[in-house]
Amino acid sequence: MRWKVSVLLGILLYVLIFVEISVLMFVPALQNKPAMQTIIHLIILPFLVLICGYIYFRGKKGTLKEGLLFGIALLAVGTILDWIITIPLFIMPKGQAFFDFYKTWSIWAGFAEVLALSAISGMIFGIKAKKKK
Repeated sequence: MRWKVSVLLGILLYVLIFVEISVLMFVPALQNKPAMQTIIHLIILPFLVLICGYIYFRGKKGTLKEGLLFGIALLAVGTILDWIITIPLFIMPKGQAFFDFYKTWSIWAGFAEVLALSAISGMIFGIKAKKKK
């Protein structure tokens, strides 16, 4: 596993998600509609994960196992960044406790999407790399 690339792509995914959610929060039609914002985020998230998966597995052999490890790395980096940035700056000022962030179904649905799509990207994009050789 290429850990340096995984960490950099985890940071990229975090930034893309942060920007995407920020944009959704300020779209006039979606303001004060957090459920709709969440649904749209969960629809956009697979594309962001597949982009990161494509970059990671481009020109490299990939497998389901490698994809799962990549997904775990993405989640680990995202969780650390959430602990450092998201929770202290955006969750706790609202009066919520540190781990209240993890009590929402959408966080766990997003985690599942990241793992599943990372594994799939390992199979799909990795197979293409194998055929090129």
